[in-house]
Amino acid sequence: MGQSCGPKIPLETELGLVAMRFRGARDETERATAAEDYELIVDRLIAEGKWKEMPSFEDMLPDEQMPNAFFTFWSIPVPQTRNDQ
Repeated sequence: MGQSCGPKIPLETELGLVAMRFRGARDETERATAAEDYELIVDRLIAEGKWKEMPSFEDMLPDEQMPNAFFTFWSIPVPQTRNDQ
């Protein structure tokens, strides 16, 4: 008997869940891990070529934590207040 796989969560939804996890974390290590996970999902969305809508503000991280690939993909300028990583 094979293992049953549950429904796969769309990457866009995962992005929002990671953003929520980031906002809920008080420990800087947890926040850094969430930001790394967010960047991996952004990279996957871009690589798969299926990212059709920019995430809502609730599904984004603070500007300082958003991956550079996000700004490049959506052709928006990197905010001036951001420290380059």
